[in-house]
Amino acid sequence: MNYLTTVAGLLLCAIFASAPAIALPLLDSLPTLDSLRNRLELTPEQEAKLAPLFDKRVAELRKTQELLEQSTPGQQRQDVLRGAKQEGDAFNKQVESLLTPAQQHEWRDLVSELREQAKERAEDKLDSN
Repeated sequence: MNYLTTVAGLLLCAIFASAPAIALPLLDSLPTLDSLRNRLELTPEQEAKLAPLFDKRVAELRKTQELLEQSTPGQQRQDVLRGAKQEGDAFNKQVESLLTPAQQHEWRDLVSELREQAKERAEDKLDSN
């Protein structure tokens, strides 16, 4: 079974903070656990431990997306984003605790790539408005 992963969602949240009109779904640019498995060369044990973390994170991101869509600009939106950042930080720590040092390096590279993609998408969205 494939699961979506994200640290990118957290990064998208940071972008949404500066561009509240963006309606990009948080889960759009997330890789599957399959792609993470291949890129990080996960062991079956690591994958088994990561899958429930990813399930939980996807649920958190869906809730964040809902809250962002329902929130008004200002303090309410900032509170949603602050909570999403805390959840993302916790997720990141949990994921990294299950990875080898080499995998952690590759994970961080992936996070950077996803951050850049999210930034580009947000800028494209703003340019088209």
